[in-house]
Amino acid sequence: MTVLMPGAPTRHDDSHERLRALAFWVGHHQASEPAPPVESRTSEWKAREEAISRRISELESMVPELKRLASDRRVQVRTTVAKGFAMLAQAGRGPADREVWRVLLDMSRYDNDPVVRAAADEALGAFEQYGSLARRSR
Repeated sequence: MTVLMPGAPTRHDDSHERLRALAFWVGHHQASEPAPPVESRTSEWKAREEAISRRISELESMVPELKRLASDRRVQVRTTVAKGFAMLAQAGRGPADREVWRVLLDMSRYDNDPVVRAAADEALGAFEQYGSLARRSR
């Protein structure tokens, strides 16, 4: 089904709800700047998704290093480790590794810095909400 947005000169496919919401905003609230064609936004979205997927794959390959960095003395490094694990979980690629859970549990409970504890607790929440994946055989 296609919908013609008032004030916008192009037709929009309603199969992409996010794109329709953007078209609504641009078409109704910024009539002087009509929405770009759906095709260009769809290709931009796909390129963005591919870039995110590549970055998540790179982060996934760093899991052994992240586990090692969890005991670094610098607060920023430990916080980054916890946030990295949270990002992996939110992307649906959290590692199903007991060592990762142990690291995050230790950080959330015993770390001296409240920022690190909060980041580790957030990562554990992401693992609980989004799950984890078993390691792939190489």
